[in-house]
Formats: sequence, C-alpha cells, structure tokens
Amino acid sequence: MWLGLDDTDSLEGGCTTLVFHELLNSLPCEHGEPRLTRLWPFAAQRTRGNASLSVELFTDDSIVEWLDNYWHQNILPLKGKISESSHSLRKQHPSDPGMVLFKEQPSEDYYWRAVRSEVTFYEGGKQWGGNGRIGAAASCAWRSSNVTWEGIAWRKGARQVSEEALAHVEAMDGTFLCRDPRTNRGLIAPRGPCPVMFGVRAIDRDTAKKATKILVQSSAETVGSRIFATNQATGDHIEAAQKLVVESKETLQGGHVILNNNCLAFNESGDVNRIAQWLEIGDEIEFMGLEYEGDYHLEAIKVISSTVAQRPICECGTRMKSMGRGQGVRCPKCKIRSDEKWTKEERLPPFQGWVQPPADKRRHLAKSLT
Repeated sequence: MWLGLDDTDSLEGGCTTLVFHELLNSLPCEHGEPRLTRLWPFAAQRTRGNASLSVELFTDDSIVEWLDNYWHQNILPLKGKISESSHSLRKQHPSDPGMVLFKEQPSEDYYWRAVRSEVTFYEGGKQWGGNGRIGAAASCAWRSSNVTWEGIAWRKGARQVSEEALAHVEAMDGTFLCRDPRTNRGLIAPRGPCPVMFGVRAIDRDTAKKATKILVQSSAETVGSRIFATNQATGDHIEAAQKLVVESKETLQGGHVILNNNCLAFNESGDVNRIAQWLEIGDEIEFMGLEYEGDYHLEAIKVISSTVAQRPICECGTRMKSMGRGQGVRCPKCKIRSDEKWTKEERLPPFQGWVQPPADKRRHLAKSLT
C-alpha cells in the first residue's frame, strides 16, 4: 500500500516533512523508504518548497482505521492554521492538508504531469482532506527511477549548524549543493521560521546518512532526523532542451532579458542572464526552462553559434575599410580593393557549454549540467 501527505505548511512556517516524520514514527506497521517529491514550481497553491511526501506501507486494509484516527487527531487541526507571510511577496493560501492511501501505486503518468504542469485530483484510493491530496498522490505515483537523497533534521530550539561540520560534509564524496561557491554561504539550512535544522543532499543513501550523522552531532539540539529518497536535482520537471534563433531581445527594468518575446532570463539567474545580455540577433542557442503563462523561464542556456559582421581582412592581415557608399572596401595599408563589404566572423561567448544560475538560485529539481 502507498501513503502520501502534502500541504501542512506555508511560507510563514510549519513543516510537512516533520509532520510526516512523526506519522512514520507512530505507524503500527513496517514501511519502506520515505520519499520527498518536488513538483511543478508554478502550482497555484503550492507549499513553501512545493514538496510532497510518500512511503510504501507493508500492511493490509486494517491500517485505514488507524490512519483515519491519526488524521483527525494530528493532521486535520493544521488546516488553515498558518496563512500569512512576513518574508515573501508570494500570494499566500491557508494550509490545506491532504493524505491519500492506495493499494497500488497510482499511474506514473500522473507524476510526470504533476512535475511538469498543473494537475487536478487523482481519482481512487482512500483520501482525506483538501488540496494536499494532489501532491500526496503525485508523490505516490513517482517511480524513483532517477533518485538523489536528502538527510533532514528538525530543530528543537535555535537553528545552529557547525561551520566545521559543514566544511567536513562539503568535502565528502557524494554530497552536493552544501555551499554557494560564490559567497561561501551554506545552503543546507533554511532561512525561514520552519523547524528544519538542515537538509543535506547526496547522490547515494549511505553518504546522506553519514553526512546527517556528522551534522546532527555538531549542531544545536534536534528532535529527530530522517533520510529521504528524492527527485531533487534530477531535471524531471523539464522534458527536453529546445533550440532558438534570436529574433528579438529586450532588456527590461531590473536587468531581466526577454528573448523572442517569450524567453525570460531573470537578473537573478547570474550567468544565464549574462549570456542573454550578450546575445545578438541571429544567434542560435539551446535552452532549458519551464513554460508558464506563455513564457519560458530559462534555467539553462548554451550558445550554439554566434557571428558578427566585420569588414574583410586583407591578404596583408589588415582589416579593410569602406570607401564610401556603394564603393566597396579598401585596405588602408596596401590599397587592395574588394567588393565583399562584410564577412561573418564567429563570436566566442563568455562561457562555453551549458550555463546555469548560481547554486542558491536554482530550482530544487534542477539537474547540474556541469
């Protein structure tokens, strides 16, 4: 059987991972690996990190009564309790918890639709609550064929993670996104009021477990920790890269760039924005990004070709100059003339290969391309 949970928090606080952790601790049956699933980032009533939780239960129908009691006693009271935010401009919605239980995993197609677009409720199974049922079912539908891992610990009081322990964990083979290489700021501890002490990511379970143990031993007091299989850093939210020939470019207020009237490179995207600023009409690029309300939000960009019109080079190595309107060009050194007024010369971009935003500006789902 498959159990899913979502939407017990908002930007102001709360934490679905902690609620799920406490639920797992209380279960009267054995269970599989807990799973944390990030979904479509533009979902209208998404939670703070747009993450949902699921797990396989090794039990029978008798679990339904136990879950029903647990829902009413521990999860339903969280509905609508937290709504406003003092640290985000994003429109807030009251938390609307949802829990689902399926005898078999939901269709995998539901996960792919939920990670790439807005979806409605999944039919079937036993369901409790409101909008959270969408993310809960989508998490159950994830097949975890492409997986990373995250060790999460929850704080009892102040959030305090040892810098020495962070440096140790960052140096371990298999961890990633522990620190922003530009600013040297740690990326494992959230800045909001949620109860998470840290979340450390790794490419395998053993590394995540080892890193979590090191950090817990060197942090302020925690109330628990758990290792999750996740779809983070898998790139599941993007179907494929696309090609584009630049036909128009506009720099908006704030330094944002829009290509061809529908491809947005935000100023915060760092080198992605720098490439967009550098591009000229006629350049060809490859890009990855999510479409939202008709616009693509660029998450990665690569220059395929870029040329600039230049006066031709003379045999002597000097660049020719125009002799005037309709008169061709001439070498200022040896006076050789040419009717070829312009030649196309390759421009080298500021960065070779794929370019992505800085580590602290990437989506949870973004896969490293370098």
